Amino acid sequence: MTENRSIHLDLADEAATVGLGRAIADSLRGGEVIGLIGTLGAGKTRLSRAIAEALGVDPSAISSPTFTLIHEYVGKLSVHHFDTYRLRSVEEFDDLDPAEYWSRGDGVCLIEWADRVLDRLPADSWRIRIEAGEGTERRVELTLPDAATLERVEAAIARDSASLRRVREVESNDR
Repeated sequence: MTENRSIHLDLADEAATVGLGRAIADSLRGGEVIGLIGTLGAGKTRLSRAIAEALGVDPSAISSPTFTLIHEYVGKLSVHHFDTYRLRSVEEFDDLDPAEYWSRGDGVCLIEWADRVLDRLPADSWRIRIEAGEGTERRVELTLPDAATLERVEAAIARDSASLRRVREVESNDR
């Protein structure tokens, strides 16, 4: 990622997390790899579920991939949902052949606990860092690969601004 762009958001509650998931889903084109980073209980799976639901995946089919490592769902885009929490090494991640999934370009790859395999993700992957706040509050940082993606995501967030509250302007060294 050479020209990273970041958006910082404070999410007041689970409804805001769902709103962010909708906004992210609305900005996807297919072929994105999204790494989700955060502590246990921060909201990685909830955000992944919101993205998948917004892409038309049956909500009853969505579950955490912790024990099966990868779930695949069909929606407007294919959703490949990875969880690296139980992997003992990056080599175990490599054994899943994740590049096969993101090279297809027909869907989105959501990778929970991505901080464990960051060096294996494509250079143009998105990063979403989630930090738990008080109660149901969350602080989110979206790091996007380029200005065009940033503009697309900002526009999608603006369309769903009723459930999202911006806390800082977009940070960028070169806009």
